[in-house]
Amino acid sequence: MNNNLLRKLAVFSIIGGFFSILATFGFGYQYLLGHDTMGVAVIVGLINVLGMILILIGMIAVFLYSYQIKASLNLFISFIVLFIGSMLEVGGMWTVTFVSPMLKVHAVELASTWPTPSGEGLMFSLLLLFIGWVYFGISLAKLKVLPVIPSVLVAVSLFLDFATPLGFISYFGGIFWAIAIIWLSTAVYKRTKTEVIIGNDAKYPNL
Repeated sequence: MNNNLLRKLAVFSIIGGFFSILATFGFGYQYLLGHDTMGVAVIVGLINVLGMILILIGMIAVFLYSYQIKASLNLFISFIVLFIGSMLEVGGMWTVTFVSPMLKVHAVELASTWPTPSGEGLMFSLLLLFIGWVYFGISLAKLKVLPVIPSVLVAVSLFLDFATPLGFISYFGGIFWAIAIIWLSTAVYKRTKTEVIIGNDAKYPNL
């Protein structure tokens, strides 16, 4: 795989990780501080959607870099589940961003319940998202191709992120998850850059 392409893809998830952190603080401002207006919901939702899309693009680099060094069936399967779950979640985020704020104004009861089949659909996408990222993080950690700490953090942080009964504490899960994404993506960026430099030096020893 072209290291230059992997490095460029990794930049997407680095930026996406920062967007995800910004969106997490935005959700705190929206829900915890009581600023749940249509304008705030749309802005924060858009940042969140964009962050997830960029992260998903960058995860292609994380997967391909790891897989070409040490092929693993677990890594391959986990990435497929992660990709499908994340794509479904992007659709859910898009719906929540543009449909939910409108319903809160014109149909409050409908917005608070998400009746069948939309409620079940959102729950299924969240479950697949959770399984995919946890499985992917564990698979990365077992390979030890990339740093183990952020690989484990990708999996562990989601348990905190999905722990809604913990209230504001659950927001830290999203932040830790985004930090792990940035960490892994930065590792891919640095290593592919180093390998390209080393390869050029070997090819052109007099330069």
